[in-house]
Amino acid sequence: MGAKKKAKSPARRKRKNARKNSRKPVLVLVLFAVLVIGGVLGYTYATNPEGWDFLMDTVDSAWDFVTGVDDDIEVVAIVGGQAVMPDGGEVVVHFIDVGQGDSVLVQTQYGSVLIDGGDNHMGERVVGYLRSVGVTELAYVVATHPHADHIGGLIAVLNQMPVGMLIMPPVAHTTLTFERFLDAIEDNNVPLREPVVGSNFSIDTSMGLSAVFTIIAPNSEGHGNLNDYSVGLRLDFGDTSFIFTGDAEVVSEFEMMAAGHRLSADVLYVGHHGSNTSTAQEFLDAVNPRVVVISVGEGNRYGHPHNAVMSRLRTAGAEIYRTDLHGNIAVVSDGMSLRIVHD
Repeated sequence: MGAKKKAKSPARRKRKNARKNSRKPVLVLVLFAVLVIGGVLGYTYATNPEGWDFLMDTVDSAWDFVTGVDDDIEVVAIVGGQAVMPDGGEVVVHFIDVGQGDSVLVQTQYGSVLIDGGDNHMGERVVGYLRSVGVTELAYVVATHPHADHIGGLIAVLNQMPVGMLIMPPVAHTTLTFERFLDAIEDNNVPLREPVVGSNFSIDTSMGLSAVFTIIAPNSEGHGNLNDYSVGLRLDFGDTSFIFTGDAEVVSEFEMMAAGHRLSADVLYVGHHGSNTSTAQEFLDAVNPRVVVISVGEGNRYGHPHNAVMSRLRTAGAEIYRTDLHGNIAVVSDGMSLRIVHD
């Protein structure tokens, strides 16, 4: 026969019920807060992409700042198991795998240009990549626009490497990342220049050819979207050419066409990570690339690259390379032909 269960005293039952009842309002408040926050985040994501970007930039920046940003990032610095570097008559365009962000290094034996640096937590990866291919200073850095996935990693670059000139559009962002980026510019006395459409800058090689950059965007002011202030660049080296547009969307793409810029090129760095807000069919027709490269994070929350863009690229017949599938990608030009190496 089992032992008798000891009866609870009325006072004990009263205390237990009081504890249960006291937790109910707290649980209701927590549940209500979760529902409200979830609703706000869902509404922001669905109706205001710029507001969502601001929110995510702020959260990411604060977390990186508190945790030390780059301490847990493995440096991935070579392509296909080897460091791909230019000889005297070559230009190498390195599309660095920085996940859901952008970072491109254009390198000759006599100088290098860095276009964007990925997000905050990719700074050490970008610095490590630069050093692995022999870059110890940068003639130019181009910060296409002030979103964190383009300028965050540049903070580490500016703090660790001499920069001859920084080119960035005259627009601001209200994130911690942007504030830290401005601090890095000031702390390191980096010369700053606004993009002037139609102007050029170049880096030389030993064979009498120069890699010439032409600024092709932004072509107007008053945009409601920071993406459309992205600095657009055309790179010409001998008979080979590249187009880089940052996160420029359809508005900016049509402005580039309307301005009469020379857009036909061998390689297109696909705008805005393959979002359907960019790479309009008309713009793709104008560039008519043989090769396209997309910088995109594996399994990213945006669904980049979008199916409609991928369909347009396939129909155009271009060779497609993606950092989420191919890792680091290097396009080597000797001024006449292209050679592509990837992980």
